[in-house]
Amino acid sequence: MSKHLTELQERFYQIINNPTLSPKQKNQWLALEAEASLPYMDISDDIKQAMKDGVICDMFEGHAPFKPRYVLPDYAKFLKQGSEYLELAPAKDLDDALNMLNIIYHHVPSVTNIPVYVGQLDDMLMPYVGELSDEEIYQKLKRFWIMLDRTLPDAFMHANIGPADNIICRTVLRVDAELKQIAPNLTFMYDPAVTPDSLLRQAASNICECSKPHIANYPMHAEAYGDKRFGIVSCYNSLPLAGGSNTWCV
Repeated sequence: MSKHLTELQERFYQIINNPTLSPKQKNQWLALEAEASLPYMDISDDIKQAMKDGVICDMFEGHAPFKPRYVLPDYAKFLKQGSEYLELAPAKDLDDALNMLNIIYHHVPSVTNIPVYVGQLDDMLMPYVGELSDEEIYQKLKRFWIMLDRTLPDAFMHANIGPADNIICRTVLRVDAELKQIAPNLTFMYDPAVTPDSLLRQAASNICECSKPHIANYPMHAEAYGDKRFGIVSCYNSLPLAGGSNTWCV
């Protein structure tokens, strides 16, 4: 390596030549290095000291973040009305719906470049089940689940199901227990007034199989949001649907 290269350029070369990274990972890391080369945002001396002491962490989201971490699109609305921007007509069946979701997930902004919320799957997909058999639904959702893990492999990616009992909810649990993938992460909304014991037992059995789903107290979250809809985006953390949060400092 030339001695005339700057320290930043040397890091670029190290990333480009890293044999453990895929081409996509190299692209993302190069972009992160470019952002990290900018001056850090203006913060108070107290915040600087707290970060130095390890009291708080910015989750390595960049020196000048230009994308929010948590975005919760209204995917059901997208499926119902289509998208002029993406040149997609409204979904007519389950194949349409799953294909459209596959497309829009790649256009959701996030600091991870992967959507952190992929929707309340049973609410979104039940309108498109039609006359499909249980086995047909299983095969389609299994392929969808594998696609999510292989193209968006990040445990920050989060799906929701429940609290109602339906074929999509049951099948997602069946597929997740079978495949035992890290992605997507999964939260089951539990409501004792709505959720049958048999469905709760299936969710609990899944936890033994693949450490998912996380179980959220649906009535408590729903009460906090009043008439507004919401999604669980990080195990138990909730945010408003068609909204989100810029970051989640810890």
